Amino acid sequence: MLNFGYWNEKTTNPIQAQNELCKLVGKFAQLHTAKNVLDVGSGFSAPAIYWKSVYDSLNITCLNINFLQLKNAVGLVKSIKDNNNIVNSENIHQALSFINHNADRDISLVNGTAKNLPCADDCVDRVIALESAQHFKPLIRFIQESRRILRHDDGLLVLAIPVITMAKSSFLFTRIREFMKLGILSLNWASEHYELEFIKSLISKTSFKIINIQHIGSHVYEPLADYYVQNRELIKTTILKERTSSFSSYLQGSLYKIIEKVVYNSALKMKEASQKGFIDYVLIKAKLI
Repeated sequence: MLNFGYWNEKTTNPIQAQNELCKLVGKFAQLHTAKNVLDVGSGFSAPAIYWKSVYDSLNITCLNINFLQLKNAVGLVKSIKDNNNIVNSENIHQALSFINHNADRDISLVNGTAKNLPCADDCVDRVIALESAQHFKPLIRFIQESRRILRHDDGLLVLAIPVITMAKSSFLFTRIREFMKLGILSLNWASEHYELEFIKSLISKTSFKIINIQHIGSHVYEPLADYYVQNRELIKTTILKERTSSFSSYLQGSLYKIIEKVVYNSALKMKEASQKGFIDYVLIKAKLI
């Protein structure tokens, strides 16, 4: 999967955390009452596989501008089979059983952009952007398109998105932008750094009413950083495991060491930024008015 993950007291590794985030978003989006779902910025379609394993009646369209990710979505199933950590995760066996027999019927893969959603008016129960809306520019266009295709009676727009929590003119914003120049935040959050109030204003201006916002940053950034710190040697070994004694590989190994150090230091800064309230991670749910 391609998300930060949600960590609770039972979460022990990033894979579990990513599954937990999918689980949380599914409940938040009230998928038990939905039929047709558009997952915008769907990555390798892992969230869709998970949601379909839990909410069997869903028809899910995975929209992704990245054609290679869509092409490799089928490869996700093989990786699940080959990875014992994922196999042991909650509901994955059920997801595999379903995807092997029914994915071609109820999970569709579409190459397209968030600025022009390939759907008819008033035809979708849920539009979900799970850790993808921070890449949409202009964001207002995605929100307008979501308004167009959502059913007017009970349609919901749901975002799971990392956000800045202060005004762009503030000194704190300058500090957090400095934090984002390195490592984890740069790799996982390399696009637009939207402020929460800005996102809320766009949603409200587009004939949506925000009905719920959950702030989950303390369950995202800090435990992810702690996991890295606690497992640094294992992660470092994994990063460096392909190094050999050749000169070119020596240079490559030196580069990997530098990268690992940058990412490690960035993880510490990410935790600090979260604790000081510079950044947050929010779930936003809005309905049409």
